[in-house]
Order: sequence, then C-alpha cells, then structure tokens
Amino acid sequence: MSDKEEALAHLSAIKSALIDKDTFFPYNYNALLIWGVIGTVMTFMMPVLMKSSIVNGTIFSLVLITLGFIVEGFLTKKINEDYDIDSCTKKQRFIATIYTMLTFFAIVLSALIAKQGMIVPLFALWLFMCGIGDFVLGYVLNIRIFTLLAYCSTLSAVVLLIVSLFVENLSSIESVFFYISQAVSFLLLGVAPIMISRKLKENQ
Repeated sequence: MSDKEEALAHLSAIKSALIDKDTFFPYNYNALLIWGVIGTVMTFMMPVLMKSSIVNGTIFSLVLITLGFIVEGFLTKKINEDYDIDSCTKKQRFIATIYTMLTFFAIVLSALIAKQGMIVPLFALWLFMCGIGDFVLGYVLNIRIFTLLAYCSTLSAVVLLIVSLFVENLSSIESVFFYISQAVSFLLLGVAPIMISRKLKENQ
C-alpha cells in the first residue's frame, strides 16, 4: 500500500469514527426538487383524474409517489456513500417511515373522499399531510425553513377546510374555490420545495 493510499485509509477510518451513524442525518437537497415536481404534477393532475375515475387517480398517485420514493432512495444512497455509510441511519429510516405512512394514508383517504363526490378537499388533505412531514423533517434537520413551510401548509389546510364548510359544491373542478385551493397547493407543494432546495444548496 502506498503512502497516499495509507493516508486515505486513515482519513476514512477517522471520518467513520467521528460520525455517529445512528443519529447523523445526511440529506440530499436534490430530493426536494423531485418532490417539488411531483407536487406540481399531483396538484394539477390528481383532482382531474379522481373526478373522472377514482381507480385511475389512485393508481396515478401511487405510481408517482412510489417513483418519488425510489428516486429519493438513490439520492440518499449516493450522499451516504460520501460519509462511508453503507445503509440508512436511524434518523433516515425514521423520516422515511413517517413520510411513507403519511403519504399512503393520504392516497387511500383521497380515494375515499373522492368516492363521496368531494374533490376540492383533496388539496387540504395533501397540504396537511405534507405539513406534518415537514414539521418532522424540520425538527430532525434543525432547519427553520422546513418548520416555516410546515406552518404554512397546515394552516392553509385548516383554512381551506373551514371555508369548505360554507361551499355548496365541493365536486366542481371549475369553481373559483377549486382554483384558489389549487393555487395554494401549487405554491406550497410545488414551488416552495424547489425554492428551498436551491437556497439550501447555495448555503452548503
């Protein structure tokens, strides 16, 4: 082994010893770009598909979300390799489990809500579920902007639900309230994650 190879091996051993792989949480901010794109597509496509066919809308959501998790898995694996982490840390598994449970619960609940003929409340549902996930992510990463996004998402969801109590037709995809809900969802689930990703990557 050359001196250079030996030095690199020592550095790798030191780095591995310094990192607490149970509590460390490396995060690839490119995943936010992926979820921003998925949030945008879901905002504009899922309600329309749910309106025409609950089965098609559910399958579409399931496939799109699963694809997002797969891509994020590859991104996580890539950044973990930079820290000589062979598998996910405990915090990564915790966050992944939280988001997985929230997301697939939201997909099933979306189908149930759509079955009752209500489409507009789907926006509030996804805003609230994603907001809860952002709260957890903000706490684990200790990044204030995630917590702020969580507040905006959950509060917007509550406001939309309250307004829904006074709206007669929640099945229309051509009403003013539908477009308002869609715009809020687009900003918080589509635009915001992309902007946060760019900002955090610049600060790295």
